Amino acid sequence: MKIPEEYLGDVMSDLNTRRGRIQGMEANGPFQVIKAQVPQAELYRYSTSLRSMTQGRGLHVARPSHYEAMPRHVQDTLMAERGELEEA
Repeated sequence: MKIPEEYLGDVMSDLNTRRGRIQGMEANGPFQVIKAQVPQAELYRYSTSLRSMTQGRGLHVARPSHYEAMPRHVQDTLMAERGELEEA
């Protein structure tokens, strides 16, 4: 993703809440280019969030990278939701 430098803190914080792993950052003029791995499930409506955080000046590209086991607490939440749906 490419964002103006003044929004770096907000975007990094948001990526962390989305279970993102920062792979690297580099300067590109007044912008910062961030490379990160974020679970696909956490990227729902991310472009809208990024535009809000950066006043419409942030860009991102999402590509599938790999599969990985989900954290236990996320798995427990999904299983509980599924159980509630099956009971209804």
